[in-house]
Amino acid sequence: LVEQYKFRYEVRYEEGQECGGGYLKLLSKGAEKSLTAVQDKTPYTIMFGPDKCGATGKVHLIFRYTNPKNGSTDEYHAKQPSDIGTNYWDDHQTHLYTLVVKPDGAFSVSVDQKQIMSGNMLNDLVPSLKPPKEIADPNDKKPADWDDRAEIEDESAVKPDDWDESQPREVVDETAVKPSDWLEDEPELIPDPEASKPSDWDNDMDGDWEPPMIDNPACKGVSGCGPWKKPLIPNPLY
Repeated sequence: LVEQYKFRYEVRYEEGQECGGGYLKLLSKGAEKSLTAVQDKTPYTIMFGPDKCGATGKVHLIFRYTNPKNGSTDEYHAKQPSDIGTNYWDDHQTHLYTLVVKPDGAFSVSVDQKQIMSGNMLNDLVPSLKPPKEIADPNDKKPADWDDRAEIEDESAVKPDDWDESQPREVVDETAVKPSDWLEDEPELIPDPEASKPSDWDNDMDGDWEPPMIDNPACKGVSGCGPWKKPLIPNPLY
């Protein structure tokens, strides 16, 4: 890049999102000449934006690069943040997605002007776009006398006289008492009463629609829900 590149657009899911992508692809040079023939395999250079299926949500940043030496083309992915959640898809609000790539390869991804990912295109994508300094020696061979075992059984060991093999590692805590606010008749998860079947849902193609499961609000603020069992504790005789 000669100068900073910024790509920004808005996405809003009016009915939430069960499975589908709201990402955009920046087509590779030459692909734009046949826009009427664009399909999923049309070459692109950058894919960017939100994607969700089931409980897994992502904000993609994928760089597609062709090696000038061997002609192979591979995809390089930005690492996803661990706390991305699903609010971007489920809150029915408009969200602003921004990608910035600088001439030195530094990139940042923001949602609603809050940065969620950053790094360098050369070093921080998976796999790394920059080849490693060292690689495994392809000509190296395992020595004939190599032993793969890091540890072996001590043949000289003898079982102690007081060893009791009948004792389990853990036992039921017989002193435990079910909390007074435990709701055994309430399930931990319930179907989302506010969910509705998407207008484009096809039972023949997508199967029977079922509302997603959510935490039971009746269980909030109490010790627990569902069948109660006495917990296990370390066996004092073990």
